Order: sequence, then structure tokens, then C-alpha cells
Amino acid sequence: MTQAEINRYRAAASLGLIPDEENPIFLFSQTHKDILIDIISGKIDAVQFARMEMWNRGLDIKTGKWIGWRKGEDSYQVA
Repeated sequence: MTQAEINRYRAAASLGLIPDEENPIFLFSQTHKDILIDIISGKIDAVQFARMEMWNRGLDIKTGKWIGWRKGEDSYQVA
């Protein structure tokens, strides 16, 4: 993400144009620093946790559409 994109998200947040839960600049705002360090160092793969969360919600990992938990289990893949 470029600085210009970050600035656009900040502006949208300050104007109330995008909900905080949909704004990527707040993605890790409540994440403990030790977890952030582990993500940065490569000890934790944040993408795999995002995939797992989509599976837990029964959502397709490419479209976000509801596919159900059983079908979601089939599409969830650990890299």
C-alpha cells in the first residue's frame, strides 16, 4: 500500500465515508504488539489466519460469498 492510498483511507475515515471495520488502516489496531512482531518476522502467516477466518464464517475465500461450513471446509486450504 502506498502512502497516497493510506492518506486516502485516513481521509475517508475522518469524513466518515468508510466504516472502521472496513478500513484496512485499522486492520491491526487492536492486535497485541507481540503478534505484530511475529507477523513481521514471518513466524505467523496472517494470510493463513484470514483464510481460516473465512472458513469459520462459511465464506468462499475468493468471493466472500456464503458457501456454508461444509463446503467451506472443502475450499479452505492451508499453504
